[in-house]
Amino acid sequence: MPLGAVPMTRRAATVLASGICFVILLGIMFVVPVPFVSWSPGVAQNALGSFDNRPVVEVDGKAGPPTSGQLLMIPTAITRPGSQLTFPEALGDYLAAHRDVQPRDWVYPVGQSAAELDAARIAGIKTAQQSATVAALRVAGVEVRQNPVVSSVSTGGPSYRLLTVGDIVETVNGTSVQTSAEVSEIVSGLTVGDPVKFGIVRQGASMDVTVTTQASASSRDVPRIGITMDEGYRYAPHPEFAMDERNQNSSSGLMLALALYERVSNQDITGGRIIAGTGTIEPTGAVGVTRGIDEKVYAAERLGASVFLVPASNCSEAHRLSTRMTLVKVNKLDDAVNSLHALNTIPNAVVPTC
Repeated sequence: MPLGAVPMTRRAATVLASGICFVILLGIMFVVPVPFVSWSPGVAQNALGSFDNRPVVEVDGKAGPPTSGQLLMIPTAITRPGSQLTFPEALGDYLAAHRDVQPRDWVYPVGQSAAELDAARIAGIKTAQQSATVAALRVAGVEVRQNPVVSSVSTGGPSYRLLTVGDIVETVNGTSVQTSAEVSEIVSGLTVGDPVKFGIVRQGASMDVTVTTQASASSRDVPRIGITMDEGYRYAPHPEFAMDERNQNSSSGLMLALALYERVSNQDITGGRIIAGTGTIEPTGAVGVTRGIDEKVYAAERLGASVFLVPASNCSEAHRLSTRMTLVKVNKLDDAVNSLHALNTIPNAVVPTC
């Protein structure tokens, strides 16, 4: 032992080793990600306002008259697909008011890349815009024609070089069709080798195209035409959207539909107030469930909203929240329109609430 050295006792060595292990574990805890994502109030956007020097909603190049009211789309800010939470971050969000954490695989499907997940979110926004358009125009009394649209054509299949992506199918063997299911039903009632006459619209021109059915790969007795179809819609007004797609998702559908309804109908449905809300929307006008109601209601109240539109399926959780806002229960788009009109015109109007 060197001169002047003090021997380390077993206890001191144990304490030192424990301290080193604790520091290492603490460092790991602050660096290694945990399989959770955080929820928090997102960045609100006024559907009657503008984004990037363009109106969020405009019809035929017109934004509509100025209004002092607002229709706030309230998103939930969620940890990005390409980002990770550490344990301290997740614990802080769990303990904080109006924030939450959820298991990552509850929010993001396992096996998909960050790019795929973000592309799916953007696609969801585009679908919401289309559905909001159809729903709003129908409630406003504008004619909307529904027909299936060819979305893909199998290479080498019976429709190859005859039908193309984007063809609007109006009739099949002389029968008018409005949905892809109706087309499938007609084709399934045929025999392999039978001709199918499609009445289509291609780039604005009407024409007839005849396709001869072939046997499907699964059964030689089942006819196929080798295409897939989506539901398509035609209408005279031409709406355009300019949204902050980085901070929005499909839950903005209800508020986009209300903004478009106001533009088309030329009616002020806000009454000069700040109206907030959330909910997905179908072309039928049905409003769907969404997530993060607590965070959205909190954000809306901080922004001065007096009314919050809640999907009926979310009412059970919204009912438990403490807020000064009127929580209006919405099953369909026309529920929201009728409730807002009532609140604007009738003092102390009674509307469905959560």
